[in-house]
Amino acid sequence: MHFMAGPAENQSLGPLGLYSTHRFLYAALLLVLVMINLVFGKHVPANAGPPKPPQFPKYLHCYRCVLETKELGCLLGSDICLTPAGSSCITLHIKNSSGSDIMVSDCRSKEQMSDCSYTRPSPVFGFWIFSQCCFRNFCNNPQNRVH
Repeated sequence: MHFMAGPAENQSLGPLGLYSTHRFLYAALLLVLVMINLVFGKHVPANAGPPKPPQFPKYLHCYRCVLETKELGCLLGSDICLTPAGSSCITLHIKNSSGSDIMVSDCRSKEQMSDCSYTRPSPVFGFWIFSQCCFRNFCNNPQNRVH
């Protein structure tokens, strides 16, 4: 049995644990917003010209969620996105050494599919980003991810 003296003796772990949880969720949300900007941001060339009329090939339907955890499900931005055939659905897993797993799901165009299978450090120290693409309708939704 350990005994503490001084300031540590009077601290309660209850409120500190709750404060740490809120602080972690705030940091995770900030991380996700930065990652969304980096990963899903569109770069428009200066001479893009007029927009092209939409073509109607067969589309791939994907699950979209901006912030999701396995424990709580989608916390922000649940939706469906469509991408032309030959593109993919993607799920980004943002993990750290303590085992937390925050996910971002979206559509990925043909031009962005080089990002489909990689692991890299995130801009936030201690976190890693693992991306995973799939090619069937709703293959990146929580029920189908396990398959």
